[in-house]
Amino acid sequence: MKKSNSILMIIVIVIIASLIVWKIGIPNLSSKNKEISSEKVSKKVKKESKKIKKKETRESKSSSNTETSSSMESEPSSESSSESTSSVQPSVKYPALQKYAGKTYYAVDRDSAEVPDMFPTSFTITSDTEALNVDGKQELIRNVTSDSGFIALTGEMGHSMGTTLSFEFRPLGGSDNDAVEVLNQGQRLAYSTTMPE
Repeated sequence: MKKSNSILMIIVIVIIASLIVWKIGIPNLSSKNKEISSEKVSKKVKKESKKIKKKETRESKSSSNTETSSSMESEPSSESSSESTSSVQPSVKYPALQKYAGKTYYAVDRDSAEVPDMFPTSFTITSDTEALNVDGKQELIRNVTSDSGFIALTGEMGHSMGTTLSFEFRPLGGSDNDAVEVLNQGQRLAYSTTMPE
C-alpha cells in the first residue's frame, strides 16, 4: 500500500508539474508566435513601402521626362509660330548692321549743319544689309568696319567705277537704335527714325 501510494503521489506530482510547465509554456509560445508574426508583418510593410517608393520615383521621373519632352516639343512650335506670324527675316550679310536694318533715319535739323549738302535728308539700310538707300538712291555696301563706336560703310555709288561710297554713323543714347549720329569729314549730324515735322 505504501508503495502504491508513493507511486500515485509521484504520478500526481509529475502531472501537476507537467500542467504547470504546460501552462507557463503556452503564453511564452503564443508571445513568441506573436513576435514572429509581427516581425513578418513589419517586414512585409517595409517591402511594400519600398515598392511604393520605387513606383513613385519611377512615376515622377517618367512624368518629369514627359514634361521636359513636352516643353521641348512646345518650344520649337512656339518659335515656329512666332516666325510664321512675324515677317521672315532674310539672310543678313553684315551682322553689325542688323539692328539698324529696315529702318529709315531722318536728319534732325539738317539746316543747322555748316554744309547741309554733306548730309542726306534720310537713309535706310536694307533688311538684308546689302545696300544703303540714300535719299532714294540705292548704293551697294561692299565692306563694313567698326572703329571707336562708329560703323563705317564702304561701297560703290551709282555702280560706276571709281566712285566710292563712304558713310559713317554711330548710335546715340547707348543701346537706342532709333537715334544715330552721322559723321562726314569731321562734321556730325543727328538722325532719328521719327520723321521731322
